[in-house]
Amino acid sequence: MSLSMMENSQRQRQAPTRLRDWLWRPWYAKLWWSGVPAYWLGMFASLKIDALAEVYHSAAGGYLNVLFFPPMVALVLSFGFLRKKLASLPDQAEDEIDPGDFLDPKRYGPSGMPWQFDPLDSRSGTFWIGNPLNPRHPSNINRVS
Repeated sequence: MSLSMMENSQRQRQAPTRLRDWLWRPWYAKLWWSGVPAYWLGMFASLKIDALAEVYHSAAGGYLNVLFFPPMVALVLSFGFLRKKLASLPDQAEDEIDPGDFLDPKRYGPSGMPWQFDPLDSRSGTFWIGNPLNPRHPSNINRVS
């Protein structure tokens, strides 16, 4: 068993990574989530109170709108969870991925484009320059006009 596989198995034996531990448990997450309803209740109150309306219609109010937008809060707080989850994935061995799979010469035409879009490859159908259905072919007749 290689050293990287042992490290990965030790990581997996640790406590499971749960999203709720990152979204609610830290003190700053609780503070931020508590600020979200306070901000939005203040925005609803600004419909009746003109002094609040000036704050919510200013540039600072626009920044606060982004800062207290619930999906934005969840995205920022889940960043640590995603980083830890990706770090816990098993490492790949050097020979696990063959770079030739990505550079398969049969997938590309003579100009280096995928063969489906290469005008120099006859397999590309109407895109092929020699195909009479191609609008750039000299024998193509425009029957629409």
